[in-house]
Amino acid sequence: MVRYIVGITGGSGVGKTTLINQLYEEFDGRVSTLSLDNYYFPIEQQAKDENGIVNFDLPTALDAKQLERDIHHIKSGKTLRQKVYGFNNPANEQEFQEIYPNELLIVEGLYVMYYPFMRELLDYSVYLTVDKKLQLERRLKRDMEERNYKKEDIIYQWENHVIPSYANHVEPFKDKSDLIITNNQKFDDNIHILMAKIHEKLDL
Repeated sequence: MVRYIVGITGGSGVGKTTLINQLYEEFDGRVSTLSLDNYYFPIEQQAKDENGIVNFDLPTALDAKQLERDIHHIKSGKTLRQKVYGFNNPANEQEFQEIYPNELLIVEGLYVMYYPFMRELLDYSVYLTVDKKLQLERRLKRDMEERNYKKEDIIYQWENHVIPSYANHVEPFKDKSDLIITNNQKFDDNIHILMAKIHEKLDL
């Protein structure tokens, strides 16, 4: 049964997945993750910018109603079977995963703090931040290697979609989060605060 829900947010390439992996190591067998990445509407339903390019970096790009239903489903003690979003990688298009109602439920993604229902459901919120130059380098590496995007397309998205959306829909919630962790070369000491907080809640 889910006992504690932690939200992890921040811009693209700040290290959300890396942090989650460390939480899995620390709380082995007690963690499940729900990623907002798996809630994108089909591409034909996505908004386009003034140049006709699909803009995935908007809160409206995600099926927030389904996300809310799924969180309540897991909280009720039921297992969720979910299709994994492919991100332009055909090898991932038919993958499914099962998300179990473990003690610690992590909800991660750009807009974890944007949706009002999410802010109400979270027990604790973590905001990750990183040097902007390093952030872009990480996004380029990820999207070219894992998502089959060309460098020029990534740069276009970064300048026209990612940065404006971050400024409007993500960064305003930085100071409203319970904890801010900086992740340049490695996570700063605030990661120990997060670990201690979760232990406090799960080890009672």
